[in-house]
Amino acid sequence: MGVEFLTMESYYQYGKEFDNVCFPKQVRDLAIKVIEPILERNNLPISHLVVATTCPDSIAPSVGQEICRYFSQAFSNTHTIDIVQGCAGGVTALLLGNKFAENNNKAVMVVMSDAAKKACDRDSKNYKIFGNGSFACLLSSNNSKKGLLHSKSRQYQELTEVVHVKLGHDADVILDRYEEVRQNPRKYLGLKMNNDLAISLLRKAKGFYEEFIEEINMEPDIIILHQVNPKIVAYLEKIFQINDIKFINVSEIAGNCGAASVGIALKHGDESLSNKKVLICSFGTGGVITAGLWQF
Repeated sequence: MGVEFLTMESYYQYGKEFDNVCFPKQVRDLAIKVIEPILERNNLPISHLVVATTCPDSIAPSVGQEICRYFSQAFSNTHTIDIVQGCAGGVTALLLGNKFAENNNKAVMVVMSDAAKKACDRDSKNYKIFGNGSFACLLSSNNSKKGLLHSKSRQYQELTEVVHVKLGHDADVILDRYEEVRQNPRKYLGLKMNNDLAISLLRKAKGFYEEFIEEINMEPDIIILHQVNPKIVAYLEKIFQINDIKFINVSEIAGNCGAASVGIALKHGDESLSNKKVLICSFGTGGVITAGLWQF
């Protein structure tokens, strides 16, 4: 039994013209932009909807629930799973979607959506590297040899503080502590990245990759990594430029779109994926690295 990517869509906003694009339910609306064209092209029954984001519009209703309400007919009998796991959640969603597709005869939709720029304080040095973006795909089981070949996830506990987004249940504690938070809440509650820990996590990536390859005794034809920022992705590209492995890099055109970054890169390489082994790896929040190797 195999699992095939039936169709994919991506969307991103990056650059100065999107610096002030900020509005309610933005994560949901980014997701709609990639779900709508897929539903227009396909009328397959969908058993599961798996949604990954770093920072949802609200804790409840979740992004997945908002999507189901918006597309009430398409998802009327669909199980919805929301993953709020930071950047690593993009690959986690694909892994979970693949498992659901293996075990039933209906299609599974995986969605990644992040308004990453909205989560940042505009005065932060990290603000310019982030974009807003989304990705969606349909997975379906068949009798082919396509699908997930191997997966691996590891949390480096000493690096769990690498990224924080405090817009959650602890926000009231911070609000009580800082009166000025009301003037610029994202300065205190928005995305924060510890660059020293980020570099340490990147150093772990090479060892993680070597372990991954040793476990399966197989190398990929194509590598897609979380699109952290152009400098870091360029550095990683040099590390992984081995054995003629193709490296997909969209960081300069799409920015870091959080959980959606690997999906946007995957769609960007769409025409080159056929009959290739593709390693998709995301990392970041919580000091987590998660990867899967798919046969396309």
